[in-house]
Amino acid sequence: MSNSFAVLLNCMDGRTQLPAINWIRDNFNVKYVDIISEPGIDKVICDEDENFINSLKYKMNISINSHGASTAFVAGHYDCAANAVNKMQHLKQIKKSVSIIKNLYEDIEVIGIWINEKFEVEKI
Repeated sequence: MSNSFAVLLNCMDGRTQLPAINWIRDNFNVKYVDIISEPGIDKVICDEDENFINSLKYKMNISINSHGASTAFVAGHYDCAANAVNKMQHLKQIKKSVSIIKNLYEDIEVIGIWINEKFEVEKI
C-alpha cells in the first residue's frame, strides 16, 4: 500500500477536514488520508501529555504500520474554538508539534499545515 496513505493530525472542526484532505491528496499523490482528530490538536501535541501521546502513537502506528503511511501532517487553523490563539502562536505550536512527531517517527516525513480564514491550506 506504499504511497496510498498519509496521516493527518487535525482539529475536530469539520470546516478543516475536506480542505486538508483534498490539499494532501492533490499535492502528495496519496489516495487515502487517515485522520487523527482532537480539538486544538496543535496545542494538545505541544502539551506532551503522556496519555495523549500514547494514544496518538497507537493510532499513528496503525496508519504507518498497517496502511503504509509515509507522510504525516499536523494542522492548525483559523478560528479554533479549542485553541483560541493568534496565527503566530498557532504557527509556533504547529512547528513544535512537527518536531515532536519527527522525534517519535524518524522514518516518515512530517509536514505542518495552516488552514487560513478562507479555509485554504498553507504549508508551513
